[in-house]
Amino acid sequence: MEDMAYCGYFCSGCPVYQADLCGDMAEKERLARQYSTSDRPLTAADMYCRGCGREEGELPAFCRECFIRSCAQKRRLPHCGACVEFPCVYWRTHIPADSPSRILLEQYRAGQ
Repeated sequence: MEDMAYCGYFCSGCPVYQADLCGDMAEKERLARQYSTSDRPLTAADMYCRGCGREEGELPAFCRECFIRSCAQKRRLPHCGACVEFPCVYWRTHIPADSPSRILLEQYRAGQ
């Protein structure tokens, strides 16, 4: 099975993961512009990822600070769908019900 992030997103579908894997600097620059905010300006160098299950030092800053990742790691879960509290308050508040990741994890919970 391909790598799945704690949030249920498949790494193969992540544009940052793909751009990094392929070494596509033009795409990394485009993604940096797209994901930058006034509080967090990003550069192409920030657009690297080999999956959120990596060690802290191997993750971009926006992944190290991810609430979902942190919560799943603290609970030693492979992803949020394995949590008895899913969908928790965070998911219900921040992740739309029609999000493909949420749907996938809800299907996982229903099948357990």
